[in-house]
Amino acid sequence: MFLIAKPPLARAMISIPEEKEMGQELIRTVLPQVHIVDDPEVQEFVERIGNNILKVIPAKFFHYRFFVIEDPALNAFAMPGGLVFVHSGLIEAIDSENELACVLAHEFGHVQGRHIARRMENMKYVSIGTAVLAIAGLFLGGGQAGSALLTGSMALNQSIGLGYSRVDEQEADRRAFQWICKAGYDPRGLKTTLEKMMKNNWLGSSSIPKYLLTHPAPEERITYIEDLWKSHPCYEKQKEDLFTLHRIQVKLKVMSTPEAEAIEHYTNVLKKKPEDLMATYGYALALDKARRYKEALEVFARIERLAPDPTAFKLDEAKTLFHSGKYQKTIEILRHYLEKRPEDVSAKYFLARAYLETGQAQKALPYFHSLMPQWEDMPEFLLQVGRCYAALNQPGFAHYYFFKYYSLTGNMEVAGYHKKKALSSLPRDSEPYRHLTKEKEKEGS
Repeated sequence: MFLIAKPPLARAMISIPEEKEMGQELIRTVLPQVHIVDDPEVQEFVERIGNNILKVIPAKFFHYRFFVIEDPALNAFAMPGGLVFVHSGLIEAIDSENELACVLAHEFGHVQGRHIARRMENMKYVSIGTAVLAIAGLFLGGGQAGSALLTGSMALNQSIGLGYSRVDEQEADRRAFQWICKAGYDPRGLKTTLEKMMKNNWLGSSSIPKYLLTHPAPEERITYIEDLWKSHPCYEKQKEDLFTLHRIQVKLKVMSTPEAEAIEHYTNVLKKKPEDLMATYGYALALDKARRYKEALEVFARIERLAPDPTAFKLDEAKTLFHSGKYQKTIEILRHYLEKRPEDVSAKYFLARAYLETGQAQKALPYFHSLMPQWEDMPEFLLQVGRCYAALNQPGFAHYYFFKYYSLTGNMEVAGYHKKKALSSLPRDSEPYRHLTKEKEKEGS
């Protein structure tokens, strides 16, 4: 099946290295303006589905990085440099992993097609900083966080035509359709997800899908996708894990709901359906969020009796033990859990955290290092790595990770302090020192 036509390149399209550099600037600009979900299991869920698609994409230009934003809007977007953002509201609204895979594939289509980069000709006299604000404004400008920082950026977007065109949408859909089929998903998920977003818009929701603003002509796209399906049908081969999807959806619902409201909701559900496993799980998470740890652990004990596979809930029980300060018990449960699920990144992270809290930083460090390639842009993770190096009396590395943490959270004054300390303490042949030196050279140029 051959669906992709090679697009003509713009005369002054920025280079791949320039787009990567712009991606780094966008991370520093965007992350302080949004609330990133810092739950490793949610992060891993999106990465796993995204990577299933990325495996079949040849000649990827970028190392893709995924972020989940705590926001009820039905939205997902990709920025230059391979930055992919998914709103929690979209994950809560989908009916299958397939639908999320289809949305991600479409976003990859925009990145691989370099649709924003191809419009940089219109910004050739604009500084990188202004260009970054304009791109961030394209995706965040409709929201409260975005408008506070990006005043005027939407007007700039209108003047330079930075948004996606009808041709961009069709090209992204063609690319996505082919990749979805190769990865074993059903491309009709593109259509059903768009229909959900349009329905949300028609109902006058307070969270109008920003996706419909940055991705034009949804009705036309639905027709186009239907035509692609008729001419090149393919069927889903990936095994759906609806159990994990439902767990993630419950987790996100509890995160985005005030604890008292969540407790009341699940209490009412359980009055009618006392054996409802997911409602029981949501109740346990809501109690944990309310810091009612003893009650939460009692509910997890009930889950162990209800669940066909109690192992699936052991990680969350361990997190409640961690939150309650029972670090040794957390270590015992997670070590046993990792024997059965050795690749679980969430378990590795909380085991490292528990080791760190019990004064065993040397045991924590290898687990933190194993997560570094995936989580190099996750602020909370970087803070804990910095704490670990501080506990090991390695101040140069501690200051380096504190610098990264404060840079991503937008506190540039404190970041500058840690950068200066790191440069004076790090070994000159270390990668962090080389990274900071390069940053310093850029600032001076």
